[in-house]
Amino acid sequence: MATLGARHSRVHIAPVGFEVERVVEPLASDRADRVYLLTRSEHDAAAPYVEEVVRRLARAAWPVDVRIVRTELWDVFGALASYRTIFEAEGRSDRTARDVVPIRVNVSTGTKITAIAGTLACMLWNGAPYYAQVSRAWYSGRVPRVGRVTDVVERVDPVGVYELRSPARELVEVLEALDRRGGSLRKRDLLRELGLDRPGPDGGRVPSAQSQHGRLRRRLEPLERRWGFVRSESAGPRARVQLTEQGRLALALFAQERAANARNTRS
Repeated sequence: MATLGARHSRVHIAPVGFEVERVVEPLASDRADRVYLLTRSEHDAAAPYVEEVVRRLARAAWPVDVRIVRTELWDVFGALASYRTIFEAEGRSDRTARDVVPIRVNVSTGTKITAIAGTLACMLWNGAPYYAQVSRAWYSGRVPRVGRVTDVVERVDPVGVYELRSPARELVEVLEALDRRGGSLRKRDLLRELGLDRPGPDGGRVPSAQSQHGRLRRRLEPLERRWGFVRSESAGPRARVQLTEQGRLALALFAQERAANARNTRS
């Protein structure tokens, strides 16, 4: 079996829900060296499906290292943390590394949450997501159950993703300031929180109110118009800025990305 962290080993991550072929077929076609099966717990309703996947892989014509990972399949941050742990254990979390076979992630199995987390993990750490397309004719009117054949995989399609990078540090600071203060601040309070009401690093006079709001506006505009991470409510001196749910998720992702980059720098 391939050594953990070997740069050319074929590694897959597959959450397991109520499916078997959808998990096993992509592993067989790629002759995976190692697979991490994400599941909720030993007493989860999908446990029989996990057991069947493990049985089939044990009978595979090639040696495959099967590892069970317990995670919270309905929590995007918990699932994302599990993906990150796997990427780091395999030495694949540094997207600047060259000549490395990307970890392949099945985003068609498990829950919608694990699909989202798996796609984000690939965007953050240079993975390769794929979708196992199941025959509609097979699924029509059937009740899922473990059997000789639980579903029919017609093809496995790669899923295109783009690289996810943090905005400029000064923009992330806006999100962090809002998060520290409960997710909502009046603009004048946000100015103070960010220190935009003080002279610049070169000293000089305190900037005028107009200049302060101009500096803040240049930070808020891309966060609101380009990414939707914040939302400005009303206008005038009592106007408030709110951190959106998308902004909260982005902040958590950027924090994980920075932590991973810091670990890669130290290693």
